[in-house]
Amino acid sequence: MGIALATLGVGVLVIALIALRSPNGRGPVAKVAATTKATTSTSPASSKSTSKPATTTAQTTPASGKLPLVVLNNTQTAGLAGQAKDRFETGGWTVTGTGTLSNDIASTCAYYDPASPGAQAAARALQTQFPAIKRVMPKFAELPAGPIVVVLTSDYS
Repeated sequence: MGIALATLGVGVLVIALIALRSPNGRGPVAKVAATTKATTSTSPASSKSTSKPATTTAQTTPASGKLPLVVLNNTQTAGLAGQAKDRFETGGWTVTGTGTLSNDIASTCAYYDPASPGAQAAARALQTQFPAIKRVMPKFAELPAGPIVVVLTSDYS
């Protein structure tokens, strides 16, 4: 009886861990610090005085199909989101905010909002232009607002 209960307990634990890592089969559950949304903002090192917060979304889709991005650093490398922001902007993309994220993300990913027209295609175009983005996936709830959120992991170069 005791062995059966122990086996059942281990089975429930395994199923719970799988469910927590991939809710609805859509990706990892965010372990976003309470300060993530507060720290998700335009880099203070930016010289632009008209910067917008990360939660601002574009009112119109640019003719180029390049939707605005939010870039989050999910590494221990300070300033990585700012460096990526500069690269993306040099490539013609608009970055509305940068910040940090503490999560168990497998690899650098462009998360798109399925409700934003053209977001998936724009995320794929971003990945094609910047091969350091390893995956394109639908956004999960804990990410900030915006049609595309790029989460940088240790594989980003």
